[in-house]
Amino acid sequence: MEKNKFLKSDTKTSSVVTSIIISIAFIILVIIGLMTGNFLNTSVIGSIVIVFIASIFLGSIQIKVFKDYKSQKKYLCADGIFYICLTILVAITAIIYSFSSLANTNSNVDLRYFIFFFALVFAIWKIIIAVMGFKEKRFNAFAELILAILWALSGVSVLLISLMDSLIPLYLLCISNYALGLFSVFYILYSYIFKDPTFLETPEAIELLEKDQYERQQRLNRFNNRFGSFVEQPQQKETNEKNDDIEQKLNKLKNLLDKNFITQEEYEKKKKELLDSEL
Repeated sequence: MEKNKFLKSDTKTSSVVTSIIISIAFIILVIIGLMTGNFLNTSVIGSIVIVFIASIFLGSIQIKVFKDYKSQKKYLCADGIFYICLTILVAITAIIYSFSSLANTNSNVDLRYFIFFFALVFAIWKIIIAVMGFKEKRFNAFAELILAILWALSGVSVLLISLMDSLIPLYLLCISNYALGLFSVFYILYSYIFKDPTFLETPEAIELLEKDQYERQQRLNRFNNRFGSFVEQPQQKETNEKNDDIEQKLNKLKNLLDKNFITQEEYEKKKKELLDSEL
């Protein structure tokens, strides 16, 4: 087997569809921001939505990929689960903060610090994954590092919003979040579509794949043999009938010769005609 293909077709399809959904969501949110005339506020909300969608989808794709490869590297599979769980925590915190702000509820705890903390945990985790990736010489290790930087920027911008009375942190938040969403699309396509994550292959998984392909080929061979014999059976039957027919004619002809109803020359001539006609 020249090259092992672990990724299933539905995983690749999901990767492409996910990338398209994130891209369309980005375009729609930008258009809405331009149409409302309040581009900054709309972009802040839109960028958070983009990050949420991208993170959930990216985590789901990663879990599917590691499941396809039957990888022994549990920390990489945990990366997908971690992505989903931490993204949900950030989303819940952001929603609670938004509702409390709209209701003008005074609270001693600023939830933006929690969002900063979650984003920082995200960044640290991705740095760990990137370091392991460089050590294992994975082709997407550098992409993991960029994800870590973007998560750190997103968290720092949230922290600056709570510390500074300026629009600069809002612009930084929009830029970092949109960049994070779009880079997630690049990460999915680069890691699972344009390239095969062969670093996930294990000897056990390769053995299982080869065994599965061998059994599938055996089943196909058995089917072809049965189908071939089914098709050839009528042809063989027809051939046998023709052989029986010419044999009967030759026997009758020989019987006529033995009884002196025909001469030897007539027998040989008729015999030749019968054989020529069949051949």
